[in-house]
Amino acid sequence: MYKSLLLPLSGHDGDADALYVATRLAALHGAHLQVLEMVDLPPPMVHPWGMMPDLATVQSHTELREHGQSRLAALRERLSIETIRWDARVTEALHLSAPRVAAHEAFDCDLVVLGGAIGDTLEAAAPREYFAAALFESGCPVLVVPPRCDPVVPMRRVVIAWQPTREAARAVRDALPLLATAKSVDVLAIDDGRGVDVEPSGRRLMEHLRRHGVDASWVARAAGEDSVACRVLEFARLNGAHLVIAGGYGHSRLREWALGGATRELLIAADLPVLYAH
Repeated sequence: MYKSLLLPLSGHDGDADALYVATRLAALHGAHLQVLEMVDLPPPMVHPWGMMPDLATVQSHTELREHGQSRLAALRERLSIETIRWDARVTEALHLSAPRVAAHEAFDCDLVVLGGAIGDTLEAAAPREYFAAALFESGCPVLVVPPRCDPVVPMRRVVIAWQPTREAARAVRDALPLLATAKSVDVLAIDDGRGVDVEPSGRRLMEHLRRHGVDASWVARAAGEDSVACRVLEFARLNGAHLVIAGGYGHSRLREWALGGATRELLIAADLPVLYAH
């Protein structure tokens, strides 16, 4: 079971649903929830006539800190109605980016929960920077909760987007506490036409899951003219899934973002929570 959860709040639309999922998971697993109100401080500017900080930067930092404390007060009021163990604090980022600071706060956690974003827009850039930093630098699995996705906890219907890769195998292992409470688990393999037979590894995975008390079903689909991510999400929607489990960035992050890849497409299009691991 997860015993330590981390939720960085970046001030974007997905934060509300992510907070709901994090509190429900904390209650389900008897976990401690750490919530971070992130304050991203611009680097200090040096005054052109000396080494003293520029007064505009000092004023900006003061305002951002005050805004962070105001958001923290509202967050603590929201969490005061919960019966879980929680802590909330402002976390400032100055010499490192806010996403990297948040990722480093997760070194002693079991799971990072993040608010996501739908679509490939300018507003979605910041939540995805938090995702990339958490995935590559925290050592934790990352559960991304899109905005307004009406999440369900416990997640009773789960789809595993399976490929015989290190990233997918890691994601399944990291998701075992969530799979333990599922009623329906589908191991879904999408044939992308490359001629790789994934069924033997999928069948072994199902045996592994049964040893953990998780009864899974094997499902194979052809990608056809659609992408793998599109077919995964289509299957998840048709089957009323509450969660998708997927490996994150099987190719390099740069290659996926430049040329397209399953992780990038899932981040852009997923309208239900997705757990990633790398």
